[in-house]
Amino acid sequence: MISAKRIAVQLLPPFLTDLLRRILRPQPAGRSGSIVQEIRNVMQPAAPEWEAVPETDWIATDGWLHPSIVDTQVAKWPQFAESIKRPHPLGVAHEALPGAPVNVSSHNIIMTFGYVLGRAIASRAGGPVSILDWGGGIGHYALMARELYPEASIRYTICELQPLVEAGRKLVADAGFTADGDAALSGSYDLLYASSSLQYVRELYPLLARMTESGSRWIMICRMPFVDVADDFVVVQRPQRYGYDTEYTGWFLNRDKFVGFMRKHGYRLDREFLNDERPAVAKAPEQCSYRGFLFERSGARVDA
Repeated sequence: MISAKRIAVQLLPPFLTDLLRRILRPQPAGRSGSIVQEIRNVMQPAAPEWEAVPETDWIATDGWLHPSIVDTQVAKWPQFAESIKRPHPLGVAHEALPGAPVNVSSHNIIMTFGYVLGRAIASRAGGPVSILDWGGGIGHYALMARELYPEASIRYTICELQPLVEAGRKLVADAGFTADGDAALSGSYDLLYASSSLQYVRELYPLLARMTESGSRWIMICRMPFVDVADDFVVVQRPQRYGYDTEYTGWFLNRDKFVGFMRKHGYRLDREFLNDERPAVAKAPEQCSYRGFLFERSGARVDA
């Protein structure tokens, strides 16, 4: 005799079939769930990966401090380190899943970093070139700098959250790591580099002003989302597909406002860069494009 369950599985629509299976499956000892909750779990649509939200919804806890961030980055480190060794083509992002092939978008980002680092090295009159990598994770760009310019003397410092600092110190012994932003910005650098990090700071413009006050010759802000018409707005990202079991908020910035701010604080735009990242953001007043901007301190060519 064919059971009622088998008939239901064969005749019901797929989403109801899934619901029935979940309701009738055996529950682990000590665990029970209501049918109402099961229905909610099936019927509720998944939240979008990217979604514009009011600034008042800024996520002030967990976010980038979630332990899955450092755990995932450390787990992916061996593949990343191997992927950038000579003579491999440089085209695997440090966020890529294991086994991901090289791609032009990641190659573009790495070569952009190489160009900017080369400008800093070329404009340094003797001695090691000093780099401050703001939000540099566990040291991905520090390792790339060594691979891109093995003959150059580079003093590389990374300012990051404490869990990432602790992990990075074990992986990149010849780079400096600090979680003290005030101490990091008390000095001046040949290049102050921030890749996909400033947008996650709620008080972004005050931080940017402090960076300009450091007097560093070059400031490179890259892999940030910009819009051309709308004013700055806040977006939440749910990055589970990268292995991060968290969510965080960040800014989408108006391009002209951002560039004008840097100009008013003594930095001229030397070159603009394009990134092939265009996430589809629900409820956004305008869709973004990821870009990078290399700024040089006004008068630096005269001072050098």
